[in-house]
Amino acid sequence: MMRRFFVLGFLLLTFSLGLMAEVRQEVLIYPSTDQHGDSIMLSGMVTIPTDKPAKGILLIPHYTVLSNKEAPSNQLLYDAKFYKEDYVLLMPDYIGYGITADRPHPYLAGELTAINGIDMVLAAQTMLDTMQLDIPLDSIYIAGYSQGGFSALWTLRVIEESYADRIHVKACFAGAGPYDVAVTYDETLATKRVPMAALIPLMVIGTDVAYDLHIDRSEIFTPATEKLYQRYIENKQFSVMQVYFNSLNHNLKRWLKPAGMDKTHPQTMRLYEGFQRSSIVGDSICPSWTPKAPLYVFHSTQDETVTIRCAEHLQRCYPDLPNVTYDFGPYGKHIQASRIFHTRVREMLLKE
Repeated sequence: MMRRFFVLGFLLLTFSLGLMAEVRQEVLIYPSTDQHGDSIMLSGMVTIPTDKPAKGILLIPHYTVLSNKEAPSNQLLYDAKFYKEDYVLLMPDYIGYGITADRPHPYLAGELTAINGIDMVLAAQTMLDTMQLDIPLDSIYIAGYSQGGFSALWTLRVIEESYADRIHVKACFAGAGPYDVAVTYDETLATKRVPMAALIPLMVIGTDVAYDLHIDRSEIFTPATEKLYQRYIENKQFSVMQVYFNSLNHNLKRWLKPAGMDKTHPQTMRLYEGFQRSSIVGDSICPSWTPKAPLYVFHSTQDETVTIRCAEHLQRCYPDLPNVTYDFGPYGKHIQASRIFHTRVREMLLKE
């Protein structure tokens, strides 16, 4: 039976939703905070192995999704198939998906995303405690790819800086993440090419929403971008692939006005400062935080979506830490490389 759990303080309620899949699936609804610090209820999916005891808990921040039907509480992530038979999986929807699909998604707002994911971990501890699983509830692994890799690293940082007394991260696996959001924008300007047109409104509106920048989109977006956002993205009815095939033009000039490509323009300047605020590393900036947990950083040198410069900036900040492993190689394009990443992470986890 798949059920819905509501965690309200110390009150735990369960409601039947339907039939089970191969693993036990639970939609968890839990309290967190939004970008203004106000209380908000969020949702996510929890899966629990049924054929054998779970080896541990794995938090999986999701990759970029566009439709609400792709959110983890509505559809199991592609990532889940690599781990669901052996681990309890926690997969947050984050703000803008699941039960908050009526709100804009603060895309790549690193610290906020981390807090929303951590609150799911804490809520899941309460839920899982009622199931008497033979695993430590305060110890987790984290693994994510693309936007999920970015969120995984931010989550590790926030846990180690602020939640170390409540959550222990046994290891973190970050694949192909845009850890330097600003350099992702810089690379787009330099190449005059955008890998997926939807990334333009996602990054601009997500950053605007996250930091209350009050960006005037009409000065930055071309009519084509505004049409793309209003028709295919804002309503969250179309999947990533549907939006991709309805916006195959990769020429940046198709999607950004000259002001949006000029970092001295007031609107773009504020936006770029937001990108820097979301970045966990920068071109000449390293965080004061140093990871303590084992950290595996994966990136394909052939990635056409997220520039490997993001991972290289991370390596520059942490070049010699014995607990950090870098795996860069010709692993194919962005989506192709995700399978290699998850296969390697699964192998590493099962060796523990």
